[in-house]
Amino acid sequence: MTMVVLTFGWYDLMLTIRTGEVVSDLSKPCDFYWYWFSREIGRSLYYLLFRGLPTYLAGMLLFRIGVPTQWQQWLLFAIALLFGTTMGIAYRFIYNVLAFWVIEARALGGLAGVFALFFNGGYVPLAFFPLWLRAIIDWLPFPSFMSVPAEILLGKVTQGGLLLNLGRQVLWLIVLTLVARLLTALATRRVVAQGG
Repeated sequence: MTMVVLTFGWYDLMLTIRTGEVVSDLSKPCDFYWYWFSREIGRSLYYLLFRGLPTYLAGMLLFRIGVPTQWQQWLLFAIALLFGTTMGIAYRFIYNVLAFWVIEARALGGLAGVFALFFNGGYVPLAFFPLWLRAIIDWLPFPSFMSVPAEILLGKVTQGGLLLNLGRQVLWLIVLTLVARLLTALATRRVVAQGG
């Protein structure tokens, strides 16, 4: 799931801004955000099909990793993973588009990656956090990237918690997408290209 959601280490958009190649992307007859979104959805789908599923199948065969038997659990996992993936795209887009204002935005991207990995349980499992801190972290967007889909797949989410977690994912997906589109509108309003 790390490569499918990918909350860190992606600087493709940032590099096009830095080199000026972004002008050709902005001149395309399509929405700038949705252009990058479609590229990243394709990348995520590739990693799911050619890295995620083969690795999981190999783990099932070699190490007898269990498989959820209820189709509802798989469906809810797929929905949560889709939300987490689209949130990850919006999150990466946000810290990449900051390159319109910051000369060396990779530092901000690295910091954004550390935040995402720390608060979604990538460094320390969220279950190890104190309850008061976990209550705060649960309302941040970071657990929705990978922790929520993983907990749904493992059957660790109760029926009531399921709706709450999916609702938080939808809420943060809307917020992150709106922020990404707002930053894009602000940045592209003042783009000046040599010769035009």
